[in-house]
Amino acid sequence: MRRAALAGCALALAAACGGAAAAGRASVRDAGGGTAVFSALPGHRIAGFSLDRDWLALAEDPVSRDACPVVVLVRVPSGSPRRELTRRDGATCRLGGRFWVRPGARAIGNAIAKALWVVRHGSTAIAVKASPAEPEVVLARVTGITLARGPFLGPVVATNWLRLFGDYRRQPDGTLEGGVISGNRRELWTATGPVMPLGLDDEEHAVAVGADGSIAMWHAHGARYGRVPDAHARAAALDRGEVLVLRDDAPRLDVRALSGRLVRSWPIARGAAPLLDADVEHGLAVYAAGRAVHELRLADGRDRVVARAPAGSTLLDAQVEPRLLAYAYRGGSAGAGRVVVVPRGRSRR
Repeated sequence: MRRAALAGCALALAAACGGAAAAGRASVRDAGGGTAVFSALPGHRIAGFSLDRDWLALAEDPVSRDACPVVVLVRVPSGSPRRELTRRDGATCRLGGRFWVRPGARAIGNAIAKALWVVRHGSTAIAVKASPAEPEVVLARVTGITLARGPFLGPVVATNWLRLFGDYRRQPDGTLEGGVISGNRRELWTATGPVMPLGLDDEEHAVAVGADGSIAMWHAHGARYGRVPDAHARAAALDRGEVLVLRDDAPRLDVRALSGRLVRSWPIARGAAPLLDADVEHGLAVYAAGRAVHELRLADGRDRVVARAPAGSTLLDAQVEPRLLAYAYRGGSAGAGRVVVVPRGRSRR
C-alpha cells in the first residue's frame, strides 16, 4: 500500500551477485512470534529494501572487491521462496557500484514480485527492472553525473502492478526538471518543479515532490489533480488517495486530498528521517526518527514507538503493509545490517 520514496535501505539474502555459484548465503532467523530477521550476504551490507504484500525486495551493496550489487526477492516472513534477480553476467553486476539515488528517497521498489532499482558507479547510473520471470532489463542510463546538477535517476516507487522511477536534472536556479518513467519505459509525468516520485498507491495515484518542497498529484493513466507550491514537503507517501507529507519547516505530518486540500496536520517526533510510508486502510503512517520506528494514527494524531533499532546502529528505513511492518538498520552490533519483518500487532517498543 503506498509508497514513499527513499534513500535506500534493505538487505540481502541472496546468493552472490548473481548466481547459483554463491560463495555464501545470507541468513534468515526466526525471532519468534512470526518475526523474521534477515542478515546481509557475506561481502555485502544492507543498502535498501522494499515491501509489497508479502514480498520483500532486498538490495545489498558490495563491500569486498569481487562482489557485485545484489537484489533478491523473498517471501516474508518465511524467507522462502527466494529468487535472485541480479546475476553475475547481468547489467547490475557489469556496472558495479552501489545502489544510489539522491538522499531522502528509495533506490529500490517492488510491485509484488516485480522489482526496479537504481545503481550508480562513478558518474554513470542505470535503472534496471527484473522479476522471477524477467531477466534484468536496463530502462535508462545516464552519464556525466554531478552531485549539484545530475542527471539523476530515481527515486523508485512501486506497488501492485506499477513500477516508476524519476529521470531529471537540477537547473541552475535549483529547480528540478524532468519526468517519471514506468517499467514499460513510458513517460507518465513531466514537470518543472515537482518531479521526484515519492508516493504511489494501488489505484495508481502518484505524488511528485520538488526541490522547493512543492507537490503535485497525478494518475498513471493521465489525470492531473492538484498542485501545492508551498507544501514544504521533505518526504511524501500516498495510499488510498490520501497524500501524506512530512514537512521540512516543522516536525509535522500533513494529510492532504488529491486536490491538494489540507485535511489534517499532526505533530511528530523531531529528527524524522525523510522517508515515510502509510497504511490508510488501517489509518496509520509509519516513519523513522533516531533509532525509533513511529506509528502515527491519522484520525487523532496519536504517535507511539512500535520498534527500536539497537544502540550504536543507524535506522535506515521503515515500511508497512496491512499485515507486516519491516525496518532496516546497520552498524553497531548489527554490523553490515539487518532487516526485521514483524507481523502487525507484534511490533514492540
